[in-house]
Amino acid sequence: MPELPHLSPIAAQPLSVILIARNRAACLEELLAAWVTFLNGLDREYELILVDDGSEDGTGELVEKLTAKYRRVVFRRHERSAGEGAALRTGLSEARYPLLFYTLADPHYQPADLGKLLRKRSDPRLPELEIDRVHLLTAARCGGRMPWPWRALGLAWRIALRILFTHAPERFPGWLGWKRHAAALLARVLFGVRYRDVACPFRLMRREIFSRFPLQSDGAFVHVELLAKANFLGAMMGEEVVLELGDYPPLTHTLGGEEFRRVCADALRVIRHPQFSREATVA
Repeated sequence: MPELPHLSPIAAQPLSVILIARNRAACLEELLAAWVTFLNGLDREYELILVDDGSEDGTGELVEKLTAKYRRVVFRRHERSAGEGAALRTGLSEARYPLLFYTLADPHYQPADLGKLLRKRSDPRLPELEIDRVHLLTAARCGGRMPWPWRALGLAWRIALRILFTHAPERFPGWLGWKRHAAALLARVLFGVRYRDVACPFRLMRREIFSRFPLQSDGAFVHVELLAKANFLGAMMGEEVVLELGDYPPLTHTLGGEEFRRVCADALRVIRHPQFSREATVA
């Protein structure tokens, strides 16, 4: 395991924000205005990089018009949809600032929730912000109501731990569906990643961690790959911050056939031939 570098304070440093958009013309103007308003209120230098991943509903054309209004918005476009991983790589190639955040251009992911990551403290009694102590902070979606068998099992498990060890784990923030919970279990078994929502595309990081590993995934598996590689290299990762998804409909998107095949192909590629930078010393 590589020796961990000394972490310098970074919470107040300039910020690069990457938004990944695909077919969001109906809500993008309002969403982009909300992000710009929030970032202007941080009173720091920032850049907002919006990557259109081959939208077919006029998203790209709309963004080209909107960028004329916003001085610090950078727009990049894929002619064809290449996937969330490819779009994130495009955004990373443009990012200039030491503190980096990315998410999807989706009403479920609101700018105010980035404030939760920026202000998070590992200990309320300490003045130090958590991002000053770790390489990466991620969020977990609250989801819907847990199915009753899962709630009953969880209650019994917490009671047993409380009796045996006088400590019980926190409750799950919500039900994300069998597939997402199965993905979290697989990520724990295969990569040692202990997060509950490993695919949540809402992350605040030190940009320097990407000098230690490239992102290989083209599709949605990139969110798991990022955590797996950071964990393997010994990066310090903070506890998940729960996102309240507000009044928007629950996240019900499931992977289609092509998306599922892309995720499987990316996962096999990363497992069989994981790539790391020469700067990284891998145990």
